[in-house]
Amino acid sequence: MRWSHTTQQHCALIFRSLLRQCARASAVRPGEQLHAAATVSGLLSSPSHFLLNPLLLPPLPRPQTIRPNSPLTQGLRRLHRPHPLLPSPRCPPLGDSNLVPQMHVGVVRFGFLRHTKVLNGVMDGYVKCGIVGPSVVSWTVVLEGIVKWEGVESGRVVFDEMPVRNEVGWTVMIKGYVGSGVYKGVTLCSVLSACSQSGDVSVGRWVHCYAVKAVGWDLGVMMGTCLADMYAKCGGISSALMVFRHMLRRNVVAWNAMLGGLAMHGMGKVLVEMFGSMVEEVKPDAVTFMALLSSCSHSGLVEQGLQYFHDLESVYGVRPEIEHYACMKMPIPPNEIVLGSLLGACYSHGKLRLGEKIMRELVQMDPLNTEYHILLSNMYALCGRVDKENSLRKVLKSRGIRKVPGMSSIYVDGQLHRFIAGDKSHPRTADIYMKLDDMICKLRLAGYGPNTNCQFLFGCPNGDDCMEAMEEVEQVLFTHSEKLALCFGLMSKPSGSPLYIFKNLRICQDWHSAIKIASDIYKREIVVRDRYRFHSFKQGSCSCSDYW
Repeated sequence: MRWSHTTQQHCALIFRSLLRQCARASAVRPGEQLHAAATVSGLLSSPSHFLLNPLLLPPLPRPQTIRPNSPLTQGLRRLHRPHPLLPSPRCPPLGDSNLVPQMHVGVVRFGFLRHTKVLNGVMDGYVKCGIVGPSVVSWTVVLEGIVKWEGVESGRVVFDEMPVRNEVGWTVMIKGYVGSGVYKGVTLCSVLSACSQSGDVSVGRWVHCYAVKAVGWDLGVMMGTCLADMYAKCGGISSALMVFRHMLRRNVVAWNAMLGGLAMHGMGKVLVEMFGSMVEEVKPDAVTFMALLSSCSHSGLVEQGLQYFHDLESVYGVRPEIEHYACMKMPIPPNEIVLGSLLGACYSHGKLRLGEKIMRELVQMDPLNTEYHILLSNMYALCGRVDKENSLRKVLKSRGIRKVPGMSSIYVDGQLHRFIAGDKSHPRTADIYMKLDDMICKLRLAGYGPNTNCQFLFGCPNGDDCMEAMEEVEQVLFTHSEKLALCFGLMSKPSGSPLYIFKNLRICQDWHSAIKIASDIYKREIVVRDRYRFHSFKQGSCSCSDYW
């Protein structure tokens, strides 16, 4: 039968459509008849017709062993010639492109489609004759069938042998693993980790609900730990405690995640109480005491922190590390983290000379760290050393070292909104700045005064000689990213609902003072996560008790 090229294309299209319908309906017998007709007519011999892809869709039976005395072997022996599709060392290598389709028709006509090895031989013959090229679509179709009917382990073997892997192939494998339950917990924990880093508690809650529906209330240690960590890092410390207390099994990792969350939220007293329960259940490790000592240092629990450090090795068998010494007297040289903490303490207490000495060591460790340079520059300004301040900033500018811009973000209706200082790119910019003016007026009436020590300008020796510059400083403080995010949250969230703001830098003193007053004015809980910890503002006070 000879057809024109146009007729062949048209018939191939019809055959492909019919074969796909048979595959979707699991209609094996009609599919076999169409397969035979396509082979006899010669349509199957052209790879450009893509008829082999839908042929691979119907489910193949489970692998079978063909015995020497099976009906297939006996029937082939009666033909008095070797069968090219049977795996045998006597079979010559395939190379005749006309032979394989003819034998394929014979396989279909004589009902040998139930023998898996025969079908494997047919596919192998087509490949060796070049009728089926290395098409990623063909490989993906085979992969999907193997994963569906033989499991992900067999599918992984095929996947590793694929010469090209596209998005569809990866999706098939991921779907197979998740569907089989092998990596379902790992996948959900990965999503929860992403929620922790981005602060998206809404997606985290959805994952929590999905896990409960899929597994039940006993989520296991790994899932429970990830949920507690997610809620703590998204500002929901009460939800984290609830998840943790409902866990049927808890190891030291789960305890460390919960204690670390309490430390980030400045809940030192609660952490100390829970530590007593922890030692009765599991043995604390080095990570445990990092959270414990950090919490004591930020909660004003100096005596208790000293006692825990003294008992670290003698009572609990934990060898002190440099992170533990960061809060104590150090018999070993400090690292950058320790020195950075000391420089921050010097800034808080106005210890300029000690700060200069620490800064010299920090510059040798990390000369490009802008935070340390800006902190020392602010210390110069606070102590009236404006010449030193301007000189240091000019040096930074000449070296091309720039301060990391502050950025604040807030989730509203599942969408993330980001702001930078003086930002006017938001669609509701006009409304935000109107709300900002109203908020500043209310803050001033409640006793707020801008802390201009948190923001400095070049060329202004003091406030008395440069009032115009000081007014400009105040305006810069008013339009900081966190204040814009707060105003947008006040506009967009229902009255009385809590607000969660995320900032990429350490919170400044001006913002800390302003947000305490705002929480009392607007009768809201305002939770702020900066680079290091959480601040929960309620009724004019902060959870950190001004230790940060």
